[in-house]
Amino acid sequence: MPKSKLIFKFLLITVAVPIGYLIIDKFQIYLLTGINAQTSENLFASYIYLPHGFRVMVSIIFGPISFIGLLFAHLITGYNAIQSIDGLVLLSSSLSTIAPYISIYIIYKKFNLNIDEIKINGIVLLSLISSFINSFLSVASRLIFNFYETKIFTVNFIKFLIGDILGVVFLFFLIIIINMLRKIIIKNKQ
Repeated sequence: MPKSKLIFKFLLITVAVPIGYLIIDKFQIYLLTGINAQTSENLFASYIYLPHGFRVMVSIIFGPISFIGLLFAHLITGYNAIQSIDGLVLLSSSLSTIAPYISIYIIYKKFNLNIDEIKINGIVLLSLISSFINSFLSVASRLIFNFYETKIFTVNFIKFLIGDILGVVFLFFLIIIINMLRKIIIKNKQ
């Protein structure tokens, strides 16, 4: 691929990914709190966390080229939540951005699954691994900055884990359903 096309692709992904992430984040807020919500500040451990599903999908589709866009998206939503960029936002955003890439590497290298031909068992495995890594790192980063008390680490970890797993599974199944409907519509038009 020529260098100019690669740069264009990088810039397009770096702009499009945060826009998509922010749309998913706003949709998440709307689903959980109604149209009057302004921020997802108290919703990061919700029981279906769609932004985690989005970051996993973006990581699979675009690979490492999407890292900067995802990091930027996390920083924006972190800023929206607390109206500043502090150590917690920087650390938590960085760790949440890295988590899906680590899980994809584990699946690709350790479980010998081909990401391009991922099936239901791969989706489940990917959601479990990425959610475990992200949940652990997210809660641990909040403990470092005394955002949570140590005694509730397990409760918050479980909330994050459930929300992240269901967020990945929900978005993957939504894409599968949309793709099936698209194929049915195309087939019926012929």
